[in-house]
Amino acid sequence: MPRLLVLAILIPLVAALGCGGGNKSGGGGSAAAPADLKGVGATFVQPIMKDWTEKYLKETDDKVRVNYDAKGSGAGIAAVTTREADFGCSDAPMKKAEVEAAKEKGGEVVHVPLVIGAVVPVYTLKGVPAGVPLTFSGPVLAAIFTGKITKWNDPKLAALNPGVALPDLGIKPVYRADKSGTSFIFTAYLGKVSPEFKAAIPPSTEPAWPKEVGSREQQSKGVADAVARADGAIGYVELTFALDNKIAFGAVVNKAGKPVLATLDSITAAAAAAMESKPTAEPYSLHELTYDLSDAGGDGSYPIAAMSFAVFYKGLAADKRTAVVTFLRWAAVSDKGQKMASIRNFAPLPPELRTKIGDLLDKVEAGK
Repeated sequence: MPRLLVLAILIPLVAALGCGGGNKSGGGGSAAAPADLKGVGATFVQPIMKDWTEKYLKETDDKVRVNYDAKGSGAGIAAVTTREADFGCSDAPMKKAEVEAAKEKGGEVVHVPLVIGAVVPVYTLKGVPAGVPLTFSGPVLAAIFTGKITKWNDPKLAALNPGVALPDLGIKPVYRADKSGTSFIFTAYLGKVSPEFKAAIPPSTEPAWPKEVGSREQQSKGVADAVARADGAIGYVELTFALDNKIAFGAVVNKAGKPVLATLDSITAAAAAAMESKPTAEPYSLHELTYDLSDAGGDGSYPIAAMSFAVFYKGLAADKRTAVVTFLRWAAVSDKGQKMASIRNFAPLPPELRTKIGDLLDKVEAGK
């Protein structure tokens, strides 16, 4: 066959295959059908979702607009269930009762991992050098947020921070007031390391925090702002919120007994350790690709790591289903989407998980 004819055949074939491989991981592109998508949910994923939606609009030549309203994980689950949103985002997988409620209203739901992040203890302590992060342990955090440790110079905190002149100052805990996946991640971790905490405050998106302790704020931004304003305050937010707001956050002693600061490497280490075994506990065991990353083994694992998930009905109308699947494939599977996540201080999903997500989305798009 003449060489020019061979090239004429191969070039269109390569262009058709693209960079994404069998899972169509590239997503987007000028060939996208016009669509307006509504997403509601977790503030945990809000920083990267903002960047993704803006970039995706450009990637699709202004054809696909994704409007994301960060109201909290509980609001995301509720909006999907009632079909007020095309997809929701949640840091807590849907519980059995939520899955059953969704089946009654719209059928089977699917969970798609988006990014891996971390919940960090943020604090403002003016008397302590800002460049040296404090160290906390799970049991000490549990005692702080249940009002059992009330002073910054408490002996248990001092033992974790030798050489640091902790002030004789009252601790002011700041909690999430809304239904929150960040609260679920935090309370699930504290329940693992403190049976006493778990008995008093089971893992929940709406924890039963002691009413007489601390203050309540709406969403992660509210917590971050409140902590930044008050000397002696401590709260819990996603890592990106701490970095964006330039609030000090502490290291946490992990399962191996090592104090570890939240970084992309320490979050990835937690994910790798957790994904070695299939989850057996609800709600993670109820869904195909949901993993519990908290209190993972390994010297370098940050102990309060977590995945954030997109949730949507498999039975969406065909045009909406294709638009949602294509956007999520672009965000969660493509190199471009996951590189953007790492720039915003979320750990990218492991390659083997991205492959599984691509396979799952292919089946959903095909109506299977």
